Amino acid sequence: FYKRAAMQGHVESSNNLGCFEGDKGNFDNAVRHFVIAAKMGFGQSFGAVKGMFEAGLATEEQYVQALTGYQNAIEAMKSPERE
Repeated sequence: FYKRAAMQGHVESSNNLGCFEGDKGNFDNAVRHFVIAAKMGFGQSFGAVKGMFEAGLATEEQYVQALTGYQNAIEAMKSPERE
């Protein structure tokens, strides 16, 4: 169910898949799912990638991808009317 929803762009499903994979010890897959969700602006997933990077479970490249993608998504969501 989560895989199908994630493939259709449901950000929380991507995050949940990351959690499930991490719980199973599949850290490479977990990071991939978290990076995807972070690139869609999901802060919890960015935090997960950051924590995994600090623990040595994610590469610097993955961390930079998540950070850049997260920042770009947040910037894209800003509205001139809100500022």
